Amino acid sequence: MTTLRAIAERDAPIVPARDWPTLTAEYADDAVRMPPNAPAVHGRDAIRQFMNGYPPISAFTFRLVNLEGDGQLAYMHGAWTITFTPAGAATPISDSGKILVVLRKQADGTWLRVADTWNSDLAPPQQALNDPAVAT
Repeated sequence: MTTLRAIAERDAPIVPARDWPTLTAEYADDAVRMPPNAPAVHGRDAIRQFMNGYPPISAFTFRLVNLEGDGQLAYMHGAWTITFTPAGAATPISDSGKILVVLRKQADGTWLRVADTWNSDLAPPQQALNDPAVAT
C-alpha cells in the first residue's frame, strides 16, 4: 500500500505543472478515464490528448480519503480542489470534488491506473437544471 500512497501523493505537484507525460505514464495502455459531463476517454494516448486540452491550472490539491486493495486490484477514493482559468475567462474558477481511481498490479509489480472518474461537489448551474435534455 506504500507504493499506492506514493502514487496518490505525486498528483498534487504534477497537475498544476501540466506534466501530462508523467501522469499518463501511471495509466495502463487500455485505461479509461470518465470525466464528468463528457464521453469516456479510452487508452493512455487519448487520455494524454484529453489532458492537453485542460485550461491553465493555478492550484491543485489532492487528499487521499481511502485506499483499499487485495494485492492485484486496488482503489483510491480521494478529494480534490482546483483553481483554473477557462479560455476567454477574465477570472479563475475554483472547484472541489471527489475522485475514484482503480489500479491493477502489473506483471512487473508496478501499479497502473485502469479506470478513474471524478466530479464536482458544487451544484450544477441552474441553467442545466432547467434544460430538459439534462434533466432526463
